Amino acid sequence: MASSPYPNEVELRNIKALYLAQNAVTAPSEIQKLMDFLNSLKVQVGILGERGTGVSVLVQALLSKPRQVTNLAAYFREAPQPTVSAEVHTHPTFPHLTLHDLPGFEATENPAAYLKRLGDLNQFRCFVMVVGTTGLRDVHLQVLKAIQQKRKPFLVARTKIDLDLHTAGRRLRHRYNPAEQMGQIRKELTERLAKDGLEAKKVFLVSGLQTERYDFAWFEETLEGEVLNLKRHHDENLKDFSVVNQKAVRELYKICKSRSLAEVPAIIQAMLEDPTQIRLDVAVIGETGSGNSSLINALRRVGCGETEAAPTGVAETTRTATAYRFPFVPNMYLWDLPGVGLTEDDVNHLDLSRYSVFLVVASERYKHIHSCLARIIASVGKQSFFVRNKIDVDVGAQAGNQPSLKEELQEQVRKSCIEALKNDGIDCPVFLVSSFMAEAYDLPLLREELQSRASELKKKALRKTIPTVFSQLVRHNSKMLMKDVWEKILQIGLSYCDNLKETVVEKLLATIVSFCISLGLDETSVKNTARDTGKAALQLQAAIQSRFAQPMQPTDLLNLIVKPPSLSSWVWSYVPYWGQGAKVEPKISLEYIYSMLKQVVVELSEDAERLLLAAFLED
Repeated sequence: MASSPYPNEVELRNIKALYLAQNAVTAPSEIQKLMDFLNSLKVQVGILGERGTGVSVLVQALLSKPRQVTNLAAYFREAPQPTVSAEVHTHPTFPHLTLHDLPGFEATENPAAYLKRLGDLNQFRCFVMVVGTTGLRDVHLQVLKAIQQKRKPFLVARTKIDLDLHTAGRRLRHRYNPAEQMGQIRKELTERLAKDGLEAKKVFLVSGLQTERYDFAWFEETLEGEVLNLKRHHDENLKDFSVVNQKAVRELYKICKSRSLAEVPAIIQAMLEDPTQIRLDVAVIGETGSGNSSLINALRRVGCGETEAAPTGVAETTRTATAYRFPFVPNMYLWDLPGVGLTEDDVNHLDLSRYSVFLVVASERYKHIHSCLARIIASVGKQSFFVRNKIDVDVGAQAGNQPSLKEELQEQVRKSCIEALKNDGIDCPVFLVSSFMAEAYDLPLLREELQSRASELKKKALRKTIPTVFSQLVRHNSKMLMKDVWEKILQIGLSYCDNLKETVVEKLLATIVSFCISLGLDETSVKNTARDTGKAALQLQAAIQSRFAQPMQPTDLLNLIVKPPSLSSWVWSYVPYWGQGAKVEPKISLEYIYSMLKQVVVELSEDAERLLLAAFLED
């Protein structure tokens, strides 16, 4: 079992024995009350599943000890070591939460025999059923039915979702859409459970090796809420893969993680003011044969035969998305994407998450599919440019050597493209280019447009990642504070032994203030955030809704942590002679203090996220 930095039951018993040896009167009883209280908080969670589904990997991820994989090929060749007997782990953030890595079952195992091996299910508050890539089998369902009959809640965690999406991406190519794939897997699991009369609290799609992605944070938060009764005012939903660039999120999170939340606004604002270091990914997309690769070479002023050129040819040459550095803007890359199909269904399956800007390329003539592309791009708030390629072929074939006719035909093509796009509800810039005449027609204008708007587009791309990054940063900080809550409870409990009850309220008030400072909610931090972002301090203050973020009177706090006298003691005070005159006083409750401090962290964390978002919302 993992060790805890705080006094455990054995240490508390030793402290109790020490006080008894000193002939103390009240201290031992107070320590016993503390021990009883801590024991009452203990929560057991059983995590189980079929062998090979990654139960142990998931448990290690929940313990904030994700497995470090340096050689993926060797890792996937390894035969997983089965858990023979239950392995018990103490949660690093909540020392009273115990995770049981239970022995796995075989696909063909008799459910009754497996349940007998597990022993008494009543010892567990909650279960997590881990399901692998093969999905739910009959043995899963029978075990879950036994858990449901015991009136125990359960969550379903579908592991190795990263492998599913990787496989789907290779198989579907340009039709691949991770959000759609995840939705389909989630639906299949939910329907299978419902068919057998089972209703999980929620179904999560996770990877034990990539805890920063997919549903892992949502899964962890729901598990904590289920077993620890953490009341949150928001319901974390699956991140929209069509909007969030996960790589950009990871990079920004890494930059900000080592700094306090109060410092994050200044870091983000500095990046917005000087977006040089922000990466901008521009996707060049169109039907096969539209000349995407040639266009990329022309924009970069790279000849088709040069080493760094994108491969071109009559047949399809681009089979995987490939990035090429745009030499005129730092950290800007043009992505050569495989050609898309001709149907609207093909377009609807596209994954747009990795890119911030799109060049929608057409050749020969405008088609409705181009509007479908532009419409989907606009629906996720991203910029697109319509590029009519091979204009030299169309104009040259009809106008010959007549310059005036060439200009007239060129304007006709431009007008028809603009009108067709507008008829489909699309308003985006149109450029008529020739990849083989790089300095003619609109290609120099397109290159200049990308250069001149790069800063603006980079800032827009950064703002897209901000909500996800803030959510991850606040969550990281709140977990640290939850550890502090447990330590404070032990300190307060032990202070009872030394007759220091009068300092409890002062300690709690100081603790709440320290939490506010840690989350950037104190007055100084709010003013600094307002200064760094150019927002009014009052506007940011309005995002802070928790009463714990406001100055509290000692009497108000005391009312939250005292337990009213029992009915029997109140009645006894009115008994003539024996009880008359007995003073009935409400007592400070460790249970109330613990519940309050947990809720303080939850509410202040939500306020911190709201404040950070308000600081960067565009007016």
